[in-house]
Amino acid sequence: MQNEVKQPILHAVVAAVQLPNVSDMEFEASLTELRELAKTLGYKIVHTFVQKRAGFDITGYLGVGKREEIREYVRSMSGDPEALAFNPEAVNIEAVLVDHEISPSQARNLELEVGCEVMDRTMVILEIFHRNARSRAARAQVEIARLGYMAPRLREAAKLAGPQGRQRSGAGGRGAGESHTELDRRKIRDRIAELQQEIVIMASGGRNARGDRSGRRWRVWRWWVIPMPVNRH
Repeated sequence: MQNEVKQPILHAVVAAVQLPNVSDMEFEASLTELRELAKTLGYKIVHTFVQKRAGFDITGYLGVGKREEIREYVRSMSGDPEALAFNPEAVNIEAVLVDHEISPSQARNLELEVGCEVMDRTMVILEIFHRNARSRAARAQVEIARLGYMAPRLREAAKLAGPQGRQRSGAGGRGAGESHTELDRRKIRDRIAELQQEIVIMASGGRNARGDRSGRRWRVWRWWVIPMPVNRH
């Protein structure tokens, strides 16, 4: 009899900004949903950081003071021997889960400041779908969603990379004269078109292109695979 391999426990914190037009009840419901999504993804939430603001900080989503608070918490909870001497319950924080969709620059700046990976709500949902998709159609839909998530972020990511992100591709071939970003975006469009065609073929062959073997329902809208229902605010 083979022993089951236990997956290591991943620890994370949740961070969220409450905007003026979001009630306390809506805000808490969204946080609760994100915690459940995190649990599905294999994370144990050890703390939640919230902040009321008129709008998101364009640099790092949260305000400077709250970002510093998270950084200090992540450091204090580090599972190294020095931290354990002061906090026996210390654990490594692998990720900060943000209860909104944020830009690449916001995610990058937040990661640099807090010292661990940052995942926004959309990425958490896509990762869950990616892990649980079983049928070919479901996997194709998830890949379309992931590519659709990446596409509008390439230009901003190229800006963050500086001149290197604007280098030209080699001479010859269809991609000659395109920047790396333009070439990547074209590849994404081509791949999405290919996947959409595969889904059409599978559907015409009598296969269920809207669900996997577990009966999970999918709804495709503008390249996004949306869980039903999702609390969006």
